[in-house]
Amino acid sequence: MPLFPNLLLLRNFYLAHHHIMEQDIYRQLQRHIDQMPIPFPETESGVELRLLKYLFSPLEAEISLCLSAIPEPVEKIYNRIKNQKFNIDEIEEILERLVIRGAIRKKTNKAGKKKYGKMPLAIGMFEAQVNQITKEFADDFYTYEKEAFADEVIGKTTNQMRTIPINVKIEPEYQVGNYDDIRKIIDYSPGPFAVMNCVCRQAREAQGSPCKQTDLRETCIMIEDAVEFGMNLNAGRLISKKEVFKILTLAKKAGLVLEPENTQHPNFICCCCGCCCGVLTAAKHYDKPAEFLHSNFYAEISETQCDGCWKCMDRCQMDAIEKVINHAEINLECCIGCGLCIPTCKPKAVKLIKKDSETIPPKNGMDMYKKIMIDRFGVVGTLKIAGKAILGMKI
Repeated sequence: MPLFPNLLLLRNFYLAHHHIMEQDIYRQLQRHIDQMPIPFPETESGVELRLLKYLFSPLEAEISLCLSAIPEPVEKIYNRIKNQKFNIDEIEEILERLVIRGAIRKKTNKAGKKKYGKMPLAIGMFEAQVNQITKEFADDFYTYEKEAFADEVIGKTTNQMRTIPINVKIEPEYQVGNYDDIRKIIDYSPGPFAVMNCVCRQAREAQGSPCKQTDLRETCIMIEDAVEFGMNLNAGRLISKKEVFKILTLAKKAGLVLEPENTQHPNFICCCCGCCCGVLTAAKHYDKPAEFLHSNFYAEISETQCDGCWKCMDRCQMDAIEKVINHAEINLECCIGCGLCIPTCKPKAVKLIKKDSETIPPKNGMDMYKKIMIDRFGVVGTLKIAGKAILGMKI
């Protein structure tokens, strides 16, 4: 008779030990991803571990601990893996599975050589859930955003995204940099171009809160290097430059904010609404959201020209326009200079003004992430990480 209680105790001990070991693997992976330029902070609730469990099995998490922030060939990753019961082809199969699931990233050079690397939560794993996001993942993502993530990634330092005007006239016109002119950004790019569905709208739909602003879904434009991201997920659709402008025209008509990558030559452009976009909705939780979103412009309304039709209020995604007796007025603490309020103003009472102090974005994605790393880790810390990368070490 005592044998059975002993077996029960042994079973419970095994299950508890197994749970602790499993939790430890996911905690290690969370801390590994947190070392990237974009933070992945720990919370008391552990919601971040649930996000990882959606994307990685314990074995896949263990293998992903051997990935670096800079994509590397499978041979290099294989040499780091302590669990040698798999051969190199089997490891590559696992990595490919993780790419399709949107858990890690893959880069393929012109010769067809594949490289794999870890990926931040955003912009990264969350966006990679396009066309496959579940209510459970969406619920946990937005819980995590409120608990810790938003405070870490939306700040007064360098962000991953910025706001540029829709295709409207700016006063004075000649002062606008190419990086703030959507037509020039597209015109000067050699391509290729692709588009995929907006994962933010899909996430809100999964939660039972469909977008209030538009029925458009294909609004995430990928340019040049970013095209591979969508194609690896089987979620991207190649389009022409003419089709890019068509999407931007539809976005302007629908009242969507242009949020490109925070660089002079962006690899992606998101067309965002104030009810679904994770960046805009998170910023609106702050008292002065304009301080947390990069923009070189603000809107101004002429009190004498405004006829009080309030159409501009319906167009504003940041709730930055207020009624003042018989005219509208801009709240500059909320205005992000998107220009959406201009096209529907018949008396032309609204104009976009360039800020006195212009912020020039980093030249490219690499420069942007270097700047973010310096913001996070300081110059010395960033140099240490760069030194490890130069030596071919995992970072």
